[in-house]
Amino acid sequence: MNRFLEIIFICLIFCSCTSKRTELVLLGTVHQPVQNFTPDSLYNILVKVKPDLILFEVDSSFFTKEFDFKKTWESNENIATVRYMNNFDVDVRPYEFTGRNEYRLKIGSRPTDNKALELLDSFYKNNQLNSLNNRKYQNFLKANDTLNSFAYLGAKAFNNPETDRAAEIRQKYHYKELLGIMSEYPIFSDTYHVKSDGDSISYYEGFKRASEFWDLRNQTMAKNILHFVRAYHGKKIIVLNGYFHRYYLNSLLRHKEEKLNFTIKEFYEY
Repeated sequence: MNRFLEIIFICLIFCSCTSKRTELVLLGTVHQPVQNFTPDSLYNILVKVKPDLILFEVDSSFFTKEFDFKKTWESNENIATVRYMNNFDVDVRPYEFTGRNEYRLKIGSRPTDNKALELLDSFYKNNQLNSLNNRKYQNFLKANDTLNSFAYLGAKAFNNPETDRAAEIRQKYHYKELLGIMSEYPIFSDTYHVKSDGDSISYYEGFKRASEFWDLRNQTMAKNILHFVRAYHGKKIIVLNGYFHRYYLNSLLRHKEEKLNFTIKEFYEY
């Protein structure tokens, strides 16, 4: 009888361990120190949450084979993460689109997207947009100012559903509405940027590719996050991400929670 109870007890422990849900914190950040959000702010959040794994918004080229940083730099995330690594036992892994910046240059979305936006802004300032497009551009500027304003209010201000919705609106205007405006003015299709390989790309096409890459980048990041959700089952994971990404990552990950037995939480729930 005692042996039977022992087996039952072991089974209960096993079931409890295997059914433990992974905790995933999508921690929106501001990359450079600002009022109310500094490396100290982020470090204190990490200490509070006590993650087993920190996912860092870079690709593997930033790490050694042992997953130490090859270099340090003056960002909130890097300073806080290195300090946490020095004081606590934690794994740190990259989850970004591999070769992000090189890829954008290769496909011509950079710096063409910025050139296209500068040209559109000059159209707006010189009253060269029709009334409908003028209103769309004003709405973009308002959405942009609103979203950027959260950066100075502290981490909780840019880690909540309201800010996620503001980010979604801002990005929709940026990558969809502004592209639509550009399609109505031939100058965006007739003005070209010459890439380093000698090929040329129109401002319109460059901005279009930037729009498409925004989707591809976030989809890749979400796919990589889910890889680590599986690999670190039952653990606590913090995903450091510029807070413009949070809404997109949430939309791609939340419907996977039950299937993969994880829960998305906010840092202030700890």
